[in-house]
Amino acid sequence: MHYKRVLFLFPLILSGCARSTFYSPKKLEPNVTYDDVYLIMGQSNASGVSPQSFLETSEPTLYQKYTQGNSKVLISYDCDERVETNFVPTKFGLGNTEEYFGPEIGIAEKIEQERTTYIIKATYSGSCLRTQYVDHQGNTYEFYKQFSNFIVRQLYALEEQGKNPRLRGMFWMQGESDTFLQHKDRYERAERFFADYIRYDLNKWIYDYFNFVDAYIFTRGICWVEPEIINECKQNLADTNDHWYCIKTNGEDENAIKLYLKCETGEGDDLAHYDSKSELLLGLTAGEYLLK
Repeated sequence: MHYKRVLFLFPLILSGCARSTFYSPKKLEPNVTYDDVYLIMGQSNASGVSPQSFLETSEPTLYQKYTQGNSKVLISYDCDERVETNFVPTKFGLGNTEEYFGPEIGIAEKIEQERTTYIIKATYSGSCLRTQYVDHQGNTYEFYKQFSNFIVRQLYALEEQGKNPRLRGMFWMQGESDTFLQHKDRYERAERFFADYIRYDLNKWIYDYFNFVDAYIFTRGICWVEPEIINECKQNLADTNDHWYCIKTNGEDENAIKLYLKCETGEGDDLAHYDSKSELLLGLTAGEYLLK
């Protein structure tokens, strides 16, 4: 556990009013070997509420690999109050409960390389961007403080191990809870602040570029209120910013994937969370964009 020993080595990121968003990625230094790190943040479909048991038959090789754990991709997480401060092999059971997995499985499949790669996952089911992370005026709230500080601690922990962490990008899977708020178009401004703050606060570990990978929220079904407005905000940001990508998950637009809820494929009556194959596909697709 690194919390007490590392806590005083850096200034904590505090919640509060709007602040600077300027960041300047550093150039890679010659003759230095870097250790790639990727982030996962968001709400329940980022935490993972998809049962891995359904992949045992459909994806037997992958099921065996991630039941044992992928030691080439190590992960540390603060996920729905389940916290692991050591970097451990990426495996099934690191979602909302031990029966579930999140996008880390698909992402690990894509980012795996000869040298060990790292994932830091900081998620909370049901969390709302504009009331718990950053609002449209740039004010920050408790989850932004909690998770950004967790990420910073883990990056310093890697340095203590003699690593040279290099942040390559982040996957953000969130937006459902924000459909219940008024003025949903303000999501775009809030997410812009959020991404800028992440880059600014983690600038120490960013070299050359930092990919921000977003994804549409589910539009079929009855759970969310006008989810298309949130997706339009996400797409606008991807269309107008470098190194910003948005995964279309509606299956209709060009280059879109199609995801299904558990209630649509016989994995239960869940109206809000992706089935196992969809969660895996979401992670695989996110991994491809993170490597761009």
